[in-house]
Amino acid sequence: MQIRILSAADVRASIDMPAAIEVMRTAFSALAEGSATAPLRTAVETRHGVSLFMPAHLAGSESMGAKVVSVNPENAERGLPVIHAVVLVVDPVTGRTLALMDGTWLTALRTGAVGGLAADLLAREDAATVAVFGAGVQART
Repeated sequence: MQIRILSAADVRASIDMPAAIEVMRTAFSALAEGSATAPLRTAVETRHGVSLFMPAHLAGSESMGAKVVSVNPENAERGLPVIHAVVLVVDPVTGRTLALMDGTWLTALRTGAVGGLAADLLAREDAATVAVFGAGVQART
């Protein structure tokens, strides 16, 4: 079985913010129409942090995925990122693993894309600027 492995650099090079906003538009529309499955995330807490498990599938898609995000606040003291994430992509017909990718940048990009989509949908038609309050990688996306 061949599994495609995508590094953070690979993921970053494969999608930009305008494309991510359109992906989120499609995803939220599919959820509203009932053609996407995204069960509530499962949280597993430990003494040092929490890991969140989030599966999803879009009807008719040739793949489905699950993201695991681990948040370990003590990592800041270790000189490590507080948030780590990985995405597993699976063939929904055979169950075969198709890809494993770094999900840390993707997580930040997705959060920024949701804000961008909200600004697009909620702003007045004549709006020319938007203010963003926040800090960190998600605000910078």
